[in-house]
Amino acid sequence: MIPPTALLNTQHRQGDPKKMSEKKVPNACKLAMSRALGAAFLNHQVEQLEKTVSNNGPASGNWRDRRQAHERTYSPGSPGATATKRGPNPVAQRKKGGETPVDRTTNISPTARKRSGEEERKDADVVVVDASVLVNALYQVKKWCRDGREEIVIVPLEALNTLDLLKKGTTALAQRARAASRILEAQVGTNPRIRVQRDDAFVLWDKIGFQDTTSSSGSPEWVRRTICCARWELDHADEELKNDPTRKSIPHPKVVLAVLASSLNLSPQTVPLKLADGSESPLTPVPLPAPVLPASHKHEPRSAGVLVSQWAAKAGITVLPIEPTLPGRGAEDDDRPKRPHGRGRRPSATDYNGPSGQKVGLVERPPAVMAMMEMVAQPSKVVRVLARGEKLDPDP
Repeated sequence: MIPPTALLNTQHRQGDPKKMSEKKVPNACKLAMSRALGAAFLNHQVEQLEKTVSNNGPASGNWRDRRQAHERTYSPGSPGATATKRGPNPVAQRKKGGETPVDRTTNISPTARKRSGEEERKDADVVVVDASVLVNALYQVKKWCRDGREEIVIVPLEALNTLDLLKKGTTALAQRARAASRILEAQVGTNPRIRVQRDDAFVLWDKIGFQDTTSSSGSPEWVRRTICCARWELDHADEELKNDPTRKSIPHPKVVLAVLASSLNLSPQTVPLKLADGSESPLTPVPLPAPVLPASHKHEPRSAGVLVSQWAAKAGITVLPIEPTLPGRGAEDDDRPKRPHGRGRRPSATDYNGPSGQKVGLVERPPAVMAMMEMVAQPSKVVRVLARGEKLDPDP
């Protein structure tokens, strides 16, 4: 028989089952609530990361914000940029007498800083972009599209027509035209400063007062449409500025027509090729065929900008010359600093270390091949065709 004291001790150890169930219920509620809060927090973090990637990713149209933080941090001329200094804070040096020297700094007027900043942020109030700039100087168009700039960029309808004509094919010109079309598709509609010419925004060609009236009739139709658009923007610049509510009224807005500068084109498609002559030409047993240049596009003069700049000067329109992109460099590469050529540069295929500074190839030809090539290269040799049964007399 179990004594009553032992029963009391076992009940005291186990405790009341009602009280134990009441303690377990709040603990389960707290655990479920903490799990729900943790899951909600993780979902919120994932949503924020997805928004950040979609807004600043390479496929987004907001590509002009990528280098914004870098420029604000490191460019000394940008407004609001603070230069971060490393190391301890400078301590004012004291003289022997205990006096602190006066810091001699030159005070720059805020008006001068403001003017210089405004000049850096805009090239003009309204910029009409010719097709030559869109095709050959896309880096400048991207610069105008960035946040912080103040230009209103007008793309004529004829420039869009030119891009449609040039972007067909696999040539370098077609690739540049397609790149310009992609940039305009991403910016027009999302960037309020990048606009397309309206259907009624043009001036009649006969109503434009040209300085040289004798030759006003010998111009292509695509040149006339571009000049008529630029002239309308020059006469109605106030209407373009009124559409932007953030801008203040400007008494005399500056309107320019951006055209490709007439500089030397180093493209291999336009440089005439010629065979090397003299000792520098490589020895070949078989004469090489003449170099064949690729066929030029029939609409390629539209991307030159020469005719547009000439007629713009006659129509009294200010021309803004834009330097073309260097051959072999893309639009993104123009903003990056050039790398200095280091000492680890590999030698080229040919070197000028031979006798009398001649080129020496990496592979040396055998003497038999050299003798055959010398015989072929001699112009005085006469090749005679023998008839059937005729013997060849030995050379004297």
